[in-house]
Amino acid sequence: MTFTRRITAGLFAVLTAASFHAFADNEKITERLASIGLNADSITPSPVEGIKEVQTSQGIFFVSDDAKHFFHGKLYQFDDQGNLTDIVAKRLVKKLNEYEEDMIVFPAKEEKHVVTVFTDISCGYCRKLHNEMADYNDAGITIRYLAFPRGGMQSQTAEAMSKIWCSADNTEAMHLAKTGKSLGNGKLNDIQQCRATIEKQYQLGVQMGVTGTPAMVLEDGTMIPGYQPATRLSQTLNAR
Repeated sequence: MTFTRRITAGLFAVLTAASFHAFADNEKITERLASIGLNADSITPSPVEGIKEVQTSQGIFFVSDDAKHFFHGKLYQFDDQGNLTDIVAKRLVKKLNEYEEDMIVFPAKEEKHVVTVFTDISCGYCRKLHNEMADYNDAGITIRYLAFPRGGMQSQTAEAMSKIWCSADNTEAMHLAKTGKSLGNGKLNDIQQCRATIEKQYQLGVQMGVTGTPAMVLEDGTMIPGYQPATRLSQTLNAR
């Protein structure tokens, strides 16, 4: 065997061993999480050595390679200047933006910021936020709605929100629902498809850690639970 072939064979053996080790780690992690009712959708190395990042339907978890330790929450990274970056938020906001086409948007004419809001039409503070939409828009804040029926996908709210998303003018339908008015009996698009859309948005909210509405997600992925008036939200955004 030539020197080159020996080197190539050795490198292949190392890579194969590493791949097998990673597979074994992932299998162990998958089994351990499954034992507590969590299904791992994907397992990838985290920025921290010895820790894997696991995407599940209940959010992002971080698990040690030996599957003996795990935690659920924020992971921050310092840059050279000592500034903090929320790594999880950055990744989740990318996923959030994959849903842009299905959002119901109330745009600001002179847009400075975009805030995505997980909303429920039966939520009192969600209605309060919506009733102040002009204030947000005047402050340069575009509001994008995603559905998060608090009672789950079997609730009447989920069905009503499916009809909103299926309306020919879903912006107007959302406004009617938020102000307590009937949607009427207008023609709807494919309701089954709209139910599937609402369910995807709901599951996204669960993955992102939404537990109540409204839940505001800022452009950097930071989540603000609950209602904030336009003036306070604008101050928060301008300070970032």
